[in-house]
Amino acid sequence: MRIETFLGLLLTTFVFSFPLFGSGGSPEPSAAFRTTIAMLNREASLDVQGSIRLAELLQKEFGTREEELRWASKQSLNWGEIVVMAYIQATTGKSFRDMAQEDAVADFWSYAENAGMSREKMAHSLESFLKRAERERNSRIFDRLRASRRVYSLPDLGSGFGLFQEALDFRRIDSPRPTKIHEAGGLLAKGEK
Repeated sequence: MRIETFLGLLLTTFVFSFPLFGSGGSPEPSAAFRTTIAMLNREASLDVQGSIRLAELLQKEFGTREEELRWASKQSLNWGEIVVMAYIQATTGKSFRDMAQEDAVADFWSYAENAGMSREKMAHSLESFLKRAERERNSRIFDRLRASRRVYSLPDLGSGFGLFQEALDFRRIDSPRPTKIHEAGGLLAKGEK
């Protein structure tokens, strides 16, 4: 009985794992990875300073040199591809030109696997870079809004404002009503009949 169970489990494991090992080809790039690249392209095109902001973030985050960024812009690479190449360059040390000669742009997913990189780490790093770029964009927008608005100082209301606020607070308090009624079920308090 135990041998039959063991063989059955072994056969089931083999049958279900065979398609995983038998495919041989590399899996398609994940949808999240492609979406991240598309969102990075969108981030650069949202406003005039989008590409400048991404270039600054690439220099801070991955240590990408200006020469590499100029070369990529001359090659008409979009910003999603530039960010992926900057990540691969930070990981492997290869220049953008070397990666282009090895045809990394055609399939970053396979290129990362062939270079010995973790594709999941790459996808996660690009997602966090995208979030950082979005935060930076939003921070700049809010800074411009704060600078454009003039805040007028309010007069000192003194203690009168506190009394007015207390009056408003007390108006919202309902009249006291019992919330729970206890039935005396046979126990009498001392002195009651």
